[in-house]
Amino acid sequence: MLLPNYFEDLSLTALNVEADRSYFIPYRKADDFDGGNRRQSSRYIDLNGIWDFHYFENVRHIDQAYWQAYCQESLDYDQIPVPSCWQLHGYGQIQYSNTEFPIPYDPPYVPYHNPAGLYHRKIEIDSLEEDYFLNFEGVDSAFYLWLNGQFVGYSQISHRQSEFDLTDYLHVGENDLHILVLQWCDGTYYEDQDKFRYSGIFRDVYLLQRSKARITDYQITQSFNDDLSQASIHLALQGVGLEKEVKLRLLDPQGNTLYQGSMPANSELTIPVDQPLLWNAETPYLYEIYLESDQEIIRQALGLRQIEIRDQIFYVNQVPVKLIGVNQHDSQPNTGATVTLDEQIKDLTLMKQYNFNAIRTAHYPKTAEFYELTDRMGFYVISEADIECHGVVDLYGLGGNDNYNMMADDPAFAQQFKDRMLHSMRPFMNYASIVFWSGGNESGYGICIEEMLQAARELDPSRPLHYEAYWYHDRQKTYNTDCLDMWSRMYPSVEEIEELYFSQPAQKPFILCEYIHAMGNGPGDIKAYYDFMMAHDSFIGAFVWEWADHAVNLNRHQPDQEPLYRYGGDHGEYPHAGNFCMDGLMYPDRTPHTGVLDHRQVFRPVKLVSFDQEHFQARIQSYYDFINLKDQVDFKLEVYDQAGQLTDTLSVGSLDCPGQGQATLDLSPYQEACSDAAMLRLVAYQQAEGYELGFDCIQLQAYQLTDLPAQAKTVSVQDLVDRIAVHIDDVTLSIAKESGAIQELSLNGVDQLTRPSYWTIWRAPIDNDRNIRKEWEQANYHHTRTRIHDYQIEESDQGIDIRLKGVLNALARQTILDLDIHWQISPQGQVHISCQVEKNPIMPFLPRFGMVLPLTSEYQSVNYLGNGPHESYEDKHHANFQARFNQDIDDLYEAYVTPQENGAHNQVLDLTVKGSQAHIAVQADSSLSFNLSAYSIDQLTQVAHRDQLQKEDSHYLILDYAQSGTGSNACGPELAKDYQLNDPSFNFSFTLALIQD
Repeated sequence: MLLPNYFEDLSLTALNVEADRSYFIPYRKADDFDGGNRRQSSRYIDLNGIWDFHYFENVRHIDQAYWQAYCQESLDYDQIPVPSCWQLHGYGQIQYSNTEFPIPYDPPYVPYHNPAGLYHRKIEIDSLEEDYFLNFEGVDSAFYLWLNGQFVGYSQISHRQSEFDLTDYLHVGENDLHILVLQWCDGTYYEDQDKFRYSGIFRDVYLLQRSKARITDYQITQSFNDDLSQASIHLALQGVGLEKEVKLRLLDPQGNTLYQGSMPANSELTIPVDQPLLWNAETPYLYEIYLESDQEIIRQALGLRQIEIRDQIFYVNQVPVKLIGVNQHDSQPNTGATVTLDEQIKDLTLMKQYNFNAIRTAHYPKTAEFYELTDRMGFYVISEADIECHGVVDLYGLGGNDNYNMMADDPAFAQQFKDRMLHSMRPFMNYASIVFWSGGNESGYGICIEEMLQAARELDPSRPLHYEAYWYHDRQKTYNTDCLDMWSRMYPSVEEIEELYFSQPAQKPFILCEYIHAMGNGPGDIKAYYDFMMAHDSFIGAFVWEWADHAVNLNRHQPDQEPLYRYGGDHGEYPHAGNFCMDGLMYPDRTPHTGVLDHRQVFRPVKLVSFDQEHFQARIQSYYDFINLKDQVDFKLEVYDQAGQLTDTLSVGSLDCPGQGQATLDLSPYQEACSDAAMLRLVAYQQAEGYELGFDCIQLQAYQLTDLPAQAKTVSVQDLVDRIAVHIDDVTLSIAKESGAIQELSLNGVDQLTRPSYWTIWRAPIDNDRNIRKEWEQANYHHTRTRIHDYQIEESDQGIDIRLKGVLNALARQTILDLDIHWQISPQGQVHISCQVEKNPIMPFLPRFGMVLPLTSEYQSVNYLGNGPHESYEDKHHANFQARFNQDIDDLYEAYVTPQENGAHNQVLDLTVKGSQAHIAVQADSSLSFNLSAYSIDQLTQVAHRDQLQKEDSHYLILDYAQSGTGSNACGPELAKDYQLNDPSFNFSFTLALIQD
């Protein structure tokens, strides 16, 4: 091999890379800059753009030094954008993998066939009076660098800031820059994150033109007096060639100059600040420090805040704070791991709208621009090292999770663990939004992790340290946990958390670094965790897994086309983890899942405590920590009449209520306008942007249901060979003797069904059913049929009674349900159905129980009084409220990328399904759940991608007694028993009428 083999050497992560420093961008004095965009600096030379590119199938087979001038003509180049991921431009294999390593486990060695990409571009240099530093913010997985044919250096750690001094390799005029990027290196064993495995220069590349006399580094620390009335900013400054002192200015958040002075290079200075405006996620006040040398100005935004863990509680500025968090990968469907600044701003803006205040950078550090945004926009950040060694649990015969510590407890890997941790910290230590450092993810525990965390503590003693996988430590060994500042877990049940961490006095605060796995139609257990966290002061935070679905858009080069999303296994890769990457609160294009609406509502920052109906006053609790509601929140009052219909919306204004306080919102001026109301919905809005923060419902009186038609009808019954036919004037209702369900429902001889209805317990499995689905399928729940054993027909003055007794069973399996079905047809033509169900206790809990009616496609819309307007389930309904809604069939469809059960509405009291000539009216005895879908349960079960679904000739109305909840068992605990449809017996009853319009 022509190259020195640095990529299979555990003792080496970089060669000739500049020492880590605090991130900053220097400006010239003449530059017109506001500090918000580094590209405004004339010292910042952007190298993003179109580069020459040649893809090699195997780095070991490169037989010429193509980075040398004499070899360049012998190589044909394509072109590729930088930054980008080369798999999304036609090179190599697109692959999504989760826990499994994408290569054989043979450290430090990687596969003999190791793809590589040679990048080339010209750099024009006018003068060498100053120095030039080349910066890479992300290259996966390792790279060699040449300038004008001279080897400059090597670096790995994919998400590391790598800076090279090019000054001695440059000449005036045109310079040749070559970068050879390798797909695999020994670092691959540390970078086994749950994501698409992309390669290339995927983050920004730029040159910094620096004065010979310059600031080389600075670090800022801060301290406070006891009552936070005075802050001290401590600045340690380093420089080279600076003969004059560096000028220094400190500006407050309003732009006023608080301090002006100077200091020599390689010295330290402390600046007092009286009555500081303190930074937090709600009021992210930023001071500014300007450092000016002869030729350069550096601007540093600075948030003054005190963070501490005291008595197992997390405090920001001496106020206890809960971290309402989400995990976020860098992922876009068109560009993979390459994300733009605007895309990051969009994500952060959406997070604010859905009531998040914290982010875990899963599972690697972000760019400095991201931390600048979180400083400015206000987020608490757990910044994580580029470490995950999850693949060791999948090695054959070594015990699964019992083998988690294989690398973490092996001293051969210690140096790289430590390097990765420190490189993830050092550039970003001046950012206020970073409140914890995290030592990586899912890598087991052992001496390597202990040494790594100890080194982190020495580098930055001011921030708490997080690491989750201590849970997997060897119980036979004793470890020092002094550098673990919290107990952290993933996906335990609430019951397990209580038993293990809160049944005795807490030794450390507790945090869920991942929970409520937000895959597909879910998560459904948000409120259970919320209630528990809010009840325990030392339960300091929880982070949803995860922010957005990962997918590859097949139409990424055709922006005018609908996206076609694909995931693991759709690209011919092995191994892969299927659609396990489709686990976000947002679709790949950042359209919200309904699950994030539930999160917003459960974690709403403003809540109704009580309502005094006589005086029409609402007692309000603020869950903001610092702001007064009057500065951020307005209220509106929606008025719903006795039919559940929205009749008025009233602007209520704001409320003077301090953070974590209570106040009374006087609604008496609106009492008269609400005199006929059955329900009020009090909605809190963010003042400036106008988005909803959450709501509370005030039920003043019960809703009045719409009466079904009750005029006298001519009613008769026929006992036919295969069915029982009931004639109600011009309506014929036939009940199948095989199933006890509706075989025919016709009006004037025109059947409203495309095929007979049937009783069902099967739903198209949601992603969170993936574990219980195995039991359901073992019990053949997806191959059930109903068998009526006996029936009776009785006619009287009260109408017609039809009783059918039978079972619901499955092919090759025993009885699942005993059914006692009772049809009652009144002289007024109302049809009442009652089904008494007895469940076989040996069988798994049911996905659902209900009747499927395949209606003609003329039935396009619904009017219902029940939970809306979004889909709702037993444990996923908090973003909904009970009122009257009109929706068409497209409104009811939730387009999950992987088709599955969707669009149900529960707690429904009455329902009208509207066709072109008639409508079907349903009234529940207590309540029911319904779906109306253009896709059958079978199709939703079998089809892998939403764009492959085919509209059918039927619109499927499903009337359910109930469905089991959604939970988060794709990765989290099994569905809570309260949300399992597992009653030993139950009765499902409702009244139905077919009415001609």
